[in-house]
Amino acid sequence: MPIKNRSFFTYVDFFPDDKFKVIGEYAGKKLLLIGRTKAYGDPIVAICETDNPSKEELSACDLYELMKYSPTTVNLTELAATR
Repeated sequence: MPIKNRSFFTYVDFFPDDKFKVIGEYAGKKLLLIGRTKAYGDPIVAICETDNPSKEELSACDLYELMKYSPTTVNLTELAATR
């Protein structure tokens, strides 16, 4: 489950692959929590294109930026419990 844009997120503590957690949906796809920012603990997510994320190259994205700038609704189911 490599994160293809990891080098752009030097301010993030990424979780080990086995700690990635499905926290909701985005455009009918799974939304995975894959890390948190070092300073404030803001969630960093990736959109899983298939049912098997271990076979994908994931792209990291700040959850709050995704929610702010995307025209697609982000459906969160478990974020509060992941703190």
